[in-house]
Amino acid sequence: MAAKAESIRAEIYRSLEESIAKNGGRLEEEKIRVAVEQFDFGTKMPIAYPMIPGADVRLVACPITPVRQPSIPPLMQEIAAAVADSSIVHVNTEDSMHVTMFHASHPDDRRPYSSEIRAKEIAILRDIVADVAPFSLPLHSITAASSGSIIMLMDDPHDITGTLRRRARTAFPDLPSKVPQIVHSTLVRVLSPSISSTALDALQSKCRELTKQLRDADFRISLESVWYVEETHYSTAKSGPCTTIPFPASSTEA
Repeated sequence: MAAKAESIRAEIYRSLEESIAKNGGRLEEEKIRVAVEQFDFGTKMPIAYPMIPGADVRLVACPITPVRQPSIPPLMQEIAAAVADSSIVHVNTEDSMHVTMFHASHPDDRRPYSSEIRAKEIAILRDIVADVAPFSLPLHSITAASSGSIIMLMDDPHDITGTLRRRARTAFPDLPSKVPQIVHSTLVRVLSPSISSTALDALQSKCRELTKQLRDADFRISLESVWYVEETHYSTAKSGPCTTIPFPASSTEA
């Protein structure tokens, strides 16, 4: 099961890494225009989701901690600097760094919400992670996708994230259909639909440089808990009330 899941992820990762080339060496301008609508251009920060009473967005994600240096914020600044002269970018914040497991209620596929539902979902989540030990994941690559997202892709040779997602699919009574297959954290977003080929080449070169640097350093991230976030702003973990559930098992890696 783990080998098959890793093979599927590897194919998706290849597709992401080749997405700019497959789009004629350009970003997908329409996707970026859609994403830009979720940002305040003055602050370059995400805006709040439309309020739909009784249908709050709920994100389940694992906060990440680097196990090996370098730390992540300087890397994000290096990536942003590669295109800063020719585009507008949003740089993620360190305290928001996470790997999305799934949404109990997705912004585009919302589910009912109440205090009773919240309590039930948190109880289900505690059961799902009850036997999960903290674990670390090695870097696959830092990749600039044609969507304008620069993402840190991680390998998961034991498919622990996949196991958690499958458990969620079984345990949650009405999970949204969209559940991620990849293991990633978004570092930077390009908010300019069209940037020069020179800037795009510089961005991709920087991603390759940082990928090599991190692999040479045996960079890994540690996942030690899961967040249940009543998310209020686009793609922003901890933007709303957040319940942290530590992985309770011993610290021996799976």
